[in-house]
Amino acid sequence: MADLITKSYTELSHQLITLSAPLCAQHGISKLANHLPTVLLSLTFFSTLQQVSRILSPLLFPNSYKKLKPITKTSWDVHWVAFVHAVLITPLAAMQWYKVTAGSDKQPLRIDRTYGYDPEVGQVYAIALGYFIWDAWVSILYDGPGFIAHGLVAMTAFILVYRPVFMYDGLSFLLWELSTPFLNIHWFLDKMGKTGTTLQLVNAFFLLGTYVFARLTFGLYNSYHFFSHVLFPPSPHVPPLPDHVKYFYLIGNVILNSLNFFWFRAMIRAIQKRFQATPEADHDGVLDYKEVVKGKQKVKVSVKGKNDAEIEREAGVTRPKKE
Repeated sequence: MADLITKSYTELSHQLITLSAPLCAQHGISKLANHLPTVLLSLTFFSTLQQVSRILSPLLFPNSYKKLKPITKTSWDVHWVAFVHAVLITPLAAMQWYKVTAGSDKQPLRIDRTYGYDPEVGQVYAIALGYFIWDAWVSILYDGPGFIAHGLVAMTAFILVYRPVFMYDGLSFLLWELSTPFLNIHWFLDKMGKTGTTLQLVNAFFLLGTYVFARLTFGLYNSYHFFSHVLFPPSPHVPPLPDHVKYFYLIGNVILNSLNFFWFRAMIRAIQKRFQATPEADHDGVLDYKEVVKGKQKVKVSVKGKNDAEIEREAGVTRPKKE
């Protein structure tokens, strides 16, 4: 049975590649045809995962899921899919990034950083593209302008990469997903009645740490080198980059980096709302962080709020009418 399924999939994949190749070439994304079966598998997988969450979540989390409003149940399913994607794509992208950056000078993406093509990297992008197609559609249906912009820019970027173009640089931007699992865990803990718990506090440290490292530090570092490569290359790009491709990636990069900082502010506010430290009465209401670190002053941690609905609306994550 397994051999039959494998043979059937191989034949269908070959037919799909053959049929789609002329259309992909016509639209300037010639390498996409080779990876289209993986894109469709990825899209099917993440779409199915959302439906599976609707079935299993009431059984696995009866005290939490069943109490949620319908729109929040949908958000639960969406967060679960985003969590799974991040857990899958981050190590895959990291392995390919290491292979490309630390590998042989004969590696095709190192030989030609602008137009180089690597089939294995293409497969990683295909998995991500399937997810971002799903993400863009779900964002349009349920989310606010911030998530819609993120979904559409990411989806388009991972389509155009099959010209091929910028396959080298795309891997580092996929590593932004390193912080996503912790962001989703924070959300789930809220909905499971774990707001302000030690578990959420520990997760907050990992969330902020990975976010600052992956998106605000490593992300900006790679964005700087990407802009330098596109606008001030050591030698002219041959052939020259089409203006619509060049400016889409440059503007898209600015949009995504801006969203990173915008959302970081929202996360800080959300975590501050969760954990507010106040000194003990014998310190005249003055909180001395140096004394706290030394263990000479004790603090009490108070918890305010049950969710981040207001902050999420301000950050363009949800629509005002949805909560």
